[in-house]
Amino acid sequence: MKLESRSGWLREYRARELVAAEEERGDRFLGAPSRVVAEFSSKALRANYLAVREQVPGLAVLPMVKANAYGHGFSWVARELLELPGLYGFGVATLGEAAELRAALGERGKRVRILVLSGACGWTREKGAFCEKFGLTPTIASDADWQEFTGQGWQERIPYELKFNTGLNRLGMSLSEVPRVARFLRELSAERHPTGVLSHLVMSEAPEAKLTLAQLERFTWLRRELREAIPGAQFHLGNSAAIWNQKKLGLTEISDVVRPGLSLYGIAPWDQAPARGITPVCTLRASVLAVHRLKPGESIGYGARYTVTGTKPVYAAILGAGYADGIPRRWSGNMEAQPGPARGKGGKGRGRAAKQGARSEALAAEREEQGSGGYVSLNGCERRFLGAVSMDLCAVTCDADTRVGDWGQFLGPEVDPWAQSRAAGTIPYELLTSISARVQRIYG
Repeated sequence: MKLESRSGWLREYRARELVAAEEERGDRFLGAPSRVVAEFSSKALRANYLAVREQVPGLAVLPMVKANAYGHGFSWVARELLELPGLYGFGVATLGEAAELRAALGERGKRVRILVLSGACGWTREKGAFCEKFGLTPTIASDADWQEFTGQGWQERIPYELKFNTGLNRLGMSLSEVPRVARFLRELSAERHPTGVLSHLVMSEAPEAKLTLAQLERFTWLRRELREAIPGAQFHLGNSAAIWNQKKLGLTEISDVVRPGLSLYGIAPWDQAPARGITPVCTLRASVLAVHRLKPGESIGYGARYTVTGTKPVYAAILGAGYADGIPRRWSGNMEAQPGPARGKGGKGRGRAAKQGARSEALAAEREEQGSGGYVSLNGCERRFLGAVSMDLCAVTCDADTRVGDWGQFLGPEVDPWAQSRAAGTIPYELLTSISARVQRIYG
């Protein structure tokens, strides 16, 4: 892709963002409050950063703001963290993200490092010119890219970092190339050396796993082989789970920088991991639009997936959020309508019973595939979903005193993000990055 077309894409991206912002402001000016909002706490974000830093004394911090800061808004996150102590820079995935972040930081952040992790792969002169124009630091992550990068002389023009593959087997230069790379770097002046050298752990939540130990050994060797050739380079390996296990992994002995992602946004790096002072930055909630008293035998939602059984009524709250807002359909309540008894004694009755039995089996299979259903915190109580999550709405259990205008929380301080993730058959990363553009963002 030509540089000019990339610049045009950036202008178009900014224009779309401005239009979206104007539409959002217009809704509020017209007095139409949103039915679903994502609220972001700067206090929690900054406190999380400091809590992470306390676990790795002496190491710099490279916050991961890729994927729009895990759905939190990378411009906002970067501006909030820009002047905190120990900041190494910001990590993004793509060149487009990096250029947009550079523009958003303005004069305050014109010198801060923006590390492009995977967007520089498949190195070309156009990518080099793009990095040079926006002041970006590409990660060179393959042997072929290293040959292209140095062959074109980019080490003399822009800052860069080198990534080596220690076992994850996605991106990274070969360890067999380390001696050759070291010899090449020794011939360069210090200002042309890489600013950093990195790798990535496969399962840092399991510090005693055989593969983890092998990666640590390889990274330690890598650092020893390159340290003499590039004494000013910063080495980094650890993500959030590695930070939590830093004492077992020895991060402070083998690295200079850590790369927090999920923990920065207030979610523990694995299920049941200790919080260690972090709190959720994002609260996703939706308002109650209606309350229904369902009588025995009545169902709710598409497909009549839930039908009231027994003799008592059930109260249901209709919340103004659905899968178009980022609410997983797999959170749907998995109680389905029960087929009625077959009528008559003839062939038609037996045929009807067979069809109903087949439908019941199909619903049971769908229920098994779709997980156990998520929950919502409504007025301080855990409430289960009833029936199918639809595009714009969902239903949850409630009390008789629930009122229109109450709010239910899908993600946030009152909800276990890992339990929600299990119910959706996914991980918290996906829940956060799936919050859609039409959800109103409130920063404070």
